[in-house]
Amino acid sequence: MDLRVPRSIGGTHYLRAVTVGRDPDDETVRDCPVCGGLVYDDDWHLAGHVVDVRDGTRRSYRCCSAGCLRSLFGPTRAEPASGA
Repeated sequence: MDLRVPRSIGGTHYLRAVTVGRDPDDETVRDCPVCGGLVYDDDWHLAGHVVDVRDGTRRSYRCCSAGCLRSLFGPTRAEPASGA
């Protein structure tokens, strides 16, 4: 799902989309960038898609859960919390 307005996550990086996926590949295993847990491509996972507006490079981060995705791209990473 493309975000209507890309969310700043610091510097020149913006979260532009979030997807839920399950690939038929049963051999690829990745580490969750938040907790270090295993993310299997053939199991359900969440991906945050980030663009660097400085040079247009794009990266995807696959997380094992909604909690890890929120931790990676939540308000504390992008902007100060309300009332702080």
